[in-house]
Amino acid sequence: MKAIITLLSALLLTLAIEVPLGTLLIKRKDSLIPLILINVLTNPALNLTLTIIFSLTQSISLYWIAVVIGEIAVFIGEGFLIRSLCNLSLKRAIIISTVINAVSLILGSAILALI
Repeated sequence: MKAIITLLSALLLTLAIEVPLGTLLIKRKDSLIPLILINVLTNPALNLTLTIIFSLTQSISLYWIAVVIGEIAVFIGEGFLIRSLCNLSLKRAIIISTVINAVSLILGSAILALI
């Protein structure tokens, strides 16, 4: 049950950060629903994968390697999804994805460290 609450908390925090910021950067109100859907797809997938990796290995080093690889995959994957769903150039979509994910990672980590 604790794992589910943790995953849901991470998703809600990510949505609270990435959706408003992404909407602001995309500069279109119709980007709201695509950004929510993209994050509902990618955030739980990444966090569940990281949870499984740590549970199986109990290795902080492997966990952080997985975080870096996973976040890079999310930046790229969300960039392609933003491009497709928000009708942006690939370059602009990747830049937006990188910015919103970097801000989310930094703020989310800081907030979770305080809890």
